[in-house]
Amino acid sequence: MLTILFSLSSTADAACLPDGPHFDYTYYITITGVVGSVVNFFGVILYQYFLSGWRFRSALIFTIVIGALAPMIDLIIVMRWNVKIGIPDKVFFLLGNAIFENLVGILQSIPFSSIFAKIAPPGMESAVFAYTVGIANFCGMVSNLLGSGVIKWSGMTTVGDDCNFDALPNLIVIFSILIPTLVGIPATFLIPNVLQTENMIDWEKEQWYVSQRDGEEPQSEEDIENNNADDDRDGGDSRIESHLL
Repeated sequence: MLTILFSLSSTADAACLPDGPHFDYTYYITITGVVGSVVNFFGVILYQYFLSGWRFRSALIFTIVIGALAPMIDLIIVMRWNVKIGIPDKVFFLLGNAIFENLVGILQSIPFSSIFAKIAPPGMESAVFAYTVGIANFCGMVSNLLGSGVIKWSGMTTVGDDCNFDALPNLIVIFSILIPTLVGIPATFLIPNVLQTENMIDWEKEQWYVSQRDGEEPQSEEDIENNNADDDRDGGDSRIESHLL
């Protein structure tokens, strides 16, 4: 919701916001969109080379922190600080919003996508992915509804000749910087602190999904160890079909 507000303040005409950036839609949507797509490609490469070997918790905390810095670009433009130091709006927006914020966005999405894949039990990947995407979409919808209420409560006016964006800087600081940091960093400690190349869940021990699927009683750790010992004596894994050996 704050992204929409920022776009309104950036593209508002002189009658609505006399001191605004006054971006035209060709620049705001087309040019920055193309630049953002290219940045996303390089963001994947950067993550693969520099962050893929980190532990999940460290990677998430790092991306949350730099994600909290990204809205500072919007805040600087809204406060017109870039103009005071001599940087034109289009240049600062291109370097900041189109490049840095898109880079941060792709760096944040990669570890979350990896977590979604690793928490899926074998054979249930599609169901788990559909569930997590559904939850994410629902949270996004609720977030937009709450954001609309906050905007109305703040007294901002985004249309007409008497626009009022006075509360936008405070909203950016509170809802785009402070809250994601204060909520996101503690939440990372709910995630196992393992390497991104390791499994987050030991599915050899988590037999509940196999038992429910096959209608069998869950195996105890002692039974699993006995089965592994039998496999070692037989020289193979009894779970693998004989024609695959």
